Amino acid sequence: LLLEHYILEGRGARCNVVITQPRRISAISVAQRVAQELGPNMRKNVGYQVRLESKPPARGGALLFCTVGILLRKLQGNPSLEGVSHVVVDEVHERDVNTDFLLILLKGIQKLNPDLRLVLMSATGDNQRFSHYFGDCPVVKVPGFMYPVKEYYLEEILAKLGRHRHRHYEIKQSDDECVLDLDLITDLVLQIDAHGEPGG
Repeated sequence: LLLEHYILEGRGARCNVVITQPRRISAISVAQRVAQELGPNMRKNVGYQVRLESKPPARGGALLFCTVGILLRKLQGNPSLEGVSHVVVDEVHERDVNTDFLLILLKGIQKLNPDLRLVLMSATGDNQRFSHYFGDCPVVKVPGFMYPVKEYYLEEILAKLGRHRHRHYEIKQSDDECVLDLDLITDLVLQIDAHGEPGG
């Protein structure tokens, strides 16, 4: 949204967003997902950097997903984050030493680089505490939607698939010896895909 907004205003080259993720795998997977959603023309503007692995974005108008540790390392060479327009700290409620230290540094950087925009994201954190720490900055709440969960039992699934209870299902198994029937799971997923509601 940030990059697209800047592009539509004709200043896309000035939008350089660094987004932190708490773990390597999330930094890589979210970067790949965002690149895919932006499409073939913008894909090159999304990159990631984690320890021992890096796929940097193209220069000018870019999104860089990285771990908190990588951003802390970048701050050693660029203490005012010159050239960065936005820093997005995702999952800020995961209060580890690196994230808390990063927030201390970012608060100080705001004085050195007043044009830097800071976005803290948390689904479960104490948002008012973070807001107060950063000078009572505004809190934007995005309402979530919890999907209702309905339980189905094996007999219902077998009936839905037109199967009869096979002797394989009669075997009594202890909780420690639970064996998944991968063929049944595959058939169920295909059934949901073919006949279920969109997005199921």
